Amino acid sequence: MDALKEWKLPQQSKVTIVLLQELVERKNSEKQYKAKSQTYGYLLAFILVTMGGLVWYELENSTSFFISELSIRSLPIMLVISSVITYFQLRKFSKKSKKAEDEFESLRLEIIDRSDELFKDQHQWESRHDVFNYLKEAYDINLYYK
Repeated sequence: MDALKEWKLPQQSKVTIVLLQELVERKNSEKQYKAKSQTYGYLLAFILVTMGGLVWYELENSTSFFISELSIRSLPIMLVISSVITYFQLRKFSKKSKKAEDEFESLRLEIIDRSDELFKDQHQWESRHDVFNYLKEAYDINLYYK
């Protein structure tokens, strides 16, 4: 991505720019996977509540548990199938979210550890605070502390 080319930051080395771009991309990837995981979690909760409501309704109004529902409509079967699919999607995106978070955190710690190498010039070292502050405000990436 060329997000850093549009930034109005002091002149930095190419390695620094590439690492910061990769850091922003990993942060965006982490946010996307967390949002998908959260969406599937809400969807699974909704499906389970709907299934619980259906079971409660059947217990209250019927003597033959689910026999009329299974023979007339396929709603319970569809709810079970969709809950299983949603559960596995939730697991998949939770794993991807955890992996993206670990990759982001490892790169963030590497940038913090290598900041002496990345900001070699005196001018770059003095403008380091501006770069870190911009990343904190714009992308919620904290490079001040481990």
